[in-house]
Amino acid sequence: MHEPPDLVLAALLKRLREDRGITQEQLAFDAGMTASALSRIERGLNSPGWMTVRRLAAALDVTLVRLVGEVESARL
Repeated sequence: MHEPPDLVLAALLKRLREDRGITQEQLAFDAGMTASALSRIERGLNSPGWMTVRRLAAALDVTLVRLVGEVESARL
């Protein structure tokens, strides 16, 4: 059974953030959200809307297409 897309996205966002050496607080600030909201997303407790995903992608300097593509390929 495949992971739900929200959990795949959560793990991907966390990995990208950690790969860049960015704290949750810094990424949250850059994406215009609270650190607690980002924490809930990274733990798979909250499902972000597309605008939030877009802001997170921009803050991580990746395209939305790349994020979606990685989520989909991880689920296959």
